[in-house]
Amino acid sequence: MSDQNEFSNHSIEELKQKQKKFKAIQKVIMILCLITASIAIAVSIWKETSELYPVIGLMLIIGIAYPIMAFGPMQKKIQAELDSRQGI
Repeated sequence: MSDQNEFSNHSIEELKQKQKKFKAIQKVIMILCLITASIAIAVSIWKETSELYPVIGLMLIIGIAYPIMAFGPMQKKIQAELDSRQGI
């Protein structure tokens, strides 16, 4: 396995843009998850049913864990590449 970072061929400006893009995507996914879970909670309370509770839990777990697991390592690699170029 290569020790070279997959982002080493990009310029610093490209890396900063990608980092901002990944953070924005991560925030959008989390916000949409919270909105969807809130709607499901409201419907569950309004209809006085507990059938949606497992779905709400899964929605929150997936909506929060997936963006962190998917975009977190990419952001760390980008930051590592930026740090290595700036000599930090």
